[in-house]
Amino acid sequence: MRTRTTSRTHSSRSGAPTVADVEIERVATPAQLDEAFAVRLDVFVDEQRVPRELELDDLDHAPTTTHVLARHPGGVAVGTARLLVDARHPDVVHIGRVAVRAQARGTGAGRALMGALEEIALAEHGARGSVTVQLSAQVQAIGFYERLGYQVSGPVYLDAGIDHRDAEKVLTA
Repeated sequence: MRTRTTSRTHSSRSGAPTVADVEIERVATPAQLDEAFAVRLDVFVDEQRVPRELELDDLDHAPTTTHVLARHPGGVAVGTARLLVDARHPDVVHIGRVAVRAQARGTGAGRALMGALEEIALAEHGARGSVTVQLSAQVQAIGFYERLGYQVSGPVYLDAGIDHRDAEKVLTA
């Protein structure tokens, strides 16, 4: 899977539009997985101070886990996310570990990552024409997920020392 998303954003200083071409690719090689891990370590471990042993887990290597990478022109990996499935709940998936490097925030990379995983979720896990996507949203990112149509619910809880709330979206074909 390789898609190109073009998004337009406005520079906060000059107001001039800038264009960010974001390519999304499904991780298929150990080298790509290493790139995804490097993005996550930059964002979650270095920036947000999540302990490394909590950030990388066995689910990263599960055969049912799908990882995607976002690249800007020049091939630089700027974002990643993963999709988890549980055979006991075939119509429900979980998106997590959505990470975009600081220099790429606001360029559409996060939106493109989410869109790619939503497409995969519906195509591969929506056997009855729909699939429910669940995620644990960092409180500081709730607005991002709400703009993508996610419904936030439940109380705030700590995960790796960061406030989160649950969110959900039903996708239909």
